[in-house]
Amino acid sequence: MSAVPVVSSALAGPAVAVAVARPASGSVTRLRAPAPHGVPAGSVPLASGLANCYRRSAAAARRLPIPSAAGGGTVGDAFVIEDTTNVKFPREIAVPGYTEPLVILGTGYREKFFLKIYAAAFYVDCSIGVDTMRWREKVGIETFDASSVFDSIFKAPVVKSLSIILVRDVDGKTFVKALDDIIARQIKKPSAEEEQSLSTFQKTFLGRSLKQGTTVYLTWLEPSKLLISIAGNQDPCQVDAEITSATVNYALYDGFLGSSPVSPTLRSSTALLLEAILTK
Repeated sequence: MSAVPVVSSALAGPAVAVAVARPASGSVTRLRAPAPHGVPAGSVPLASGLANCYRRSAAAARRLPIPSAAGGGTVGDAFVIEDTTNVKFPREIAVPGYTEPLVILGTGYREKFFLKIYAAAFYVDCSIGVDTMRWREKVGIETFDASSVFDSIFKAPVVKSLSIILVRDVDGKTFVKALDDIIARQIKKPSAEEEQSLSTFQKTFLGRSLKQGTTVYLTWLEPSKLLISIAGNQDPCQVDAEITSATVNYALYDGFLGSSPVSPTLRSSTALLLEAILTK
């Protein structure tokens, strides 16, 4: 599955991902972004309604309550679309190195010098969402606060994955430098262990020609174990590398979902759904 060509459009606000019941094959949900900065808030409907997330189970489907975006798709949608780039993400994925399905919680995009580089989606293990109380216990919070929730999720034993889909051709050197720059925000003087993990990033991407539509999965299984999978489409079949530094893994995810994210739309989209789940 390749990315849909980039749409030239003004910067959009955060898109709200929609996760719904087991789909009919091939159906799509388009993520409608709130008004761009400067448009009166009252002109954008708040997220409303409830949908269910399907999770494979030997007994029966277990469901995660997630509100759908106003104007979003209906029950039966298999994909969600990051609206600014028109990239289509499966609402549920399987990744190499982990047996349980992951469900989408947010989408966004990254641009540089007004050029869209990639679309991104944030996924978590669907089993954590069997009920809201279990979610709260896992992330260790009582009330919702965006600044603390992300930190709690980083530290909680929750399997998560970032799916990055390129919307233009990028060489491996440029891509890995972008990741290094993200990590360098947190790690100014790498230790020997951190240097080894940074070297693994280099070896994994240098020499690769990453074409439009290439998908990179960064799956964080546990603090000191992050798996990298690179696929020509959205179906990863192998683990290409493993990062074993907890501080490097944290720095990478903090760059995407922390207080100064490289993709503000991804963080905002995820925050909207987390708030809906945790304040349900």
